[in-house]
Amino acid sequence: MKTIRCAVYTRKSTEDGLEKEFNTLEAQRESGENYIKSQAYQGWEIIPTHYDDGGFSGGTLKRPALQQLLKDVEAGMVDMIVVYKIDRLTRSLIDFSKLVEIFDRNQCSFVSVTQNFNTYDSMGRLTLNVLLSFAQFEREVITERIRDKVDASKKKGMWMGGILPLGYVSVNKKLEIIPEEAKIVRLAFEKYLILRSEIAVAEWLNNNGYTTLSKGNGKFTHMRVSSMLKNVLYIGKVPHKDKVYNGQHHAIISQELFDEVQKIKSQNRVGRLAPSRFVEHALLKGLIYCDCCQAAMISTKSNKKNKVYEYYTSFRAVKEGFNNCKIGSIPAGEMDNFVLRQIAGIIKSPKILSGLIEQAKIIRPDIKDVQIISKLQDGDDFIQRLSSITLRQLLIMLVQKIRVDVDRIKIMYTELAVSLMDDKMKDDLFPNNINGERNEILYRVCLRRKRGSLKIFAPEKYKPDENNPLYLALIKAFVWQDKMKKENLFIEDLAKSEGLSREYVGKVLRMTYLAPDIVTAIVDGVYPKTLSLRKILESEIPLLWSQQRLKYGFSF
Repeated sequence: MKTIRCAVYTRKSTEDGLEKEFNTLEAQRESGENYIKSQAYQGWEIIPTHYDDGGFSGGTLKRPALQQLLKDVEAGMVDMIVVYKIDRLTRSLIDFSKLVEIFDRNQCSFVSVTQNFNTYDSMGRLTLNVLLSFAQFEREVITERIRDKVDASKKKGMWMGGILPLGYVSVNKKLEIIPEEAKIVRLAFEKYLILRSEIAVAEWLNNNGYTTLSKGNGKFTHMRVSSMLKNVLYIGKVPHKDKVYNGQHHAIISQELFDEVQKIKSQNRVGRLAPSRFVEHALLKGLIYCDCCQAAMISTKSNKKNKVYEYYTSFRAVKEGFNNCKIGSIPAGEMDNFVLRQIAGIIKSPKILSGLIEQAKIIRPDIKDVQIISKLQDGDDFIQRLSSITLRQLLIMLVQKIRVDVDRIKIMYTELAVSLMDDKMKDDLFPNNINGERNEILYRVCLRRKRGSLKIFAPEKYKPDENNPLYLALIKAFVWQDKMKKENLFIEDLAKSEGLSREYVGKVLRMTYLAPDIVTAIVDGVYPKTLSLRKILESEIPLLWSQQRLKYGFSF
């Protein structure tokens, strides 16, 4: 019989009475334990860990014991949650639906001792669906109410919150001018009329000692200046969707100055960053991205001694300067040849060969199988002899996206390419693919300059640093998790067997909650330098993977 590990959760809104010898939390737990014992014939067993929240409201999920319970659920340590009443778990239908999503994702159920509600059986799940329907209705009503309120308030010219723009402070939910910052805003607009460049304005402000003052004391960047120059709040107006209303706050700059700046910005945009029409080598336009700054790489060119050189350049480097991107530019021919070499290796598969013949006949019905086969048998030379138009069509069919960093190039293949690969090829190309991208291959490379030009070199064979505390702790966490599952251990048992404190073992085990791509980065040794074992162990790990990436400095 399958063992069902049951956790008892208790809660009380106030701290009154918790000092008693037998308080309400203990009464709730005793009731839950008795209920679990009554279900012993179904394999129910009590988890000794106490999850008690004394003095916490049921209107929020920010309760320490509940958060610990959710983490244990995510770690696969809990199969059933037992509560005295449903309102002990939460009083909010919206929060209830969030909890159910977490439970369902981890094959965990919950039961109420005093109410006929148990998600372990079909009737309980039916009741759950009814409650979730009401939760959905409540969310929609709240959303409509907030949207209507924002619309009405914006029409009256009210500022409805958000990031405070430089030059203003919020006083009783109204914008008031800060004279010192307003001076900087006016300088930025006036300097733009002369310099006609956001980058130049940002450099001028930084070089002359101007900062964002109360908005973070940071330096000005191209993006910050650009955002400032198009912000209609500075002319006393309030934007909302595609409309602009007269605001209740005072303007910092005049309408005339604002209009003149917008006119120059519009003129600067004409013809800027237009795609290069030189296509002999820039085959990857629209497919290639800079992984370090999460920006597209556009095709650019330069003329030296009557020769045209094609590059892929990070959009961010073009807009904000090359100091803001680790890669900047990479020769188009160098990058094209690298990708084409990978394509040449893939199309040797007989299955892909037949698929390419089928796809080629759709485009060229007159072509013969023998012609295609004879060319494909030439391997890498075949790729080099194709025209740029044919190569572009081949790339679009097989490649979805290419992401470039200083030490790796990731090629994400299309569903067509993956479907044409046989099982052996998939195993060879996608080994240990634990980041969730089943059609993405990571190639380790080394980008360095040779004779003034960036080149792609094969790196030395990577070996994990076995003395790295972060790497060692991560491996230990997964080993411990596997041991707990196989031997049916609790954290206390594991800590005792390892001769360590329960607190330390629990903190290390939390590393199994990390997003798969973060785990891969730590194993591969390509994580941000600011990330350390101490940073992970000394604070809570967010439940959402997106929040983990933000907290630990990952840009992907």
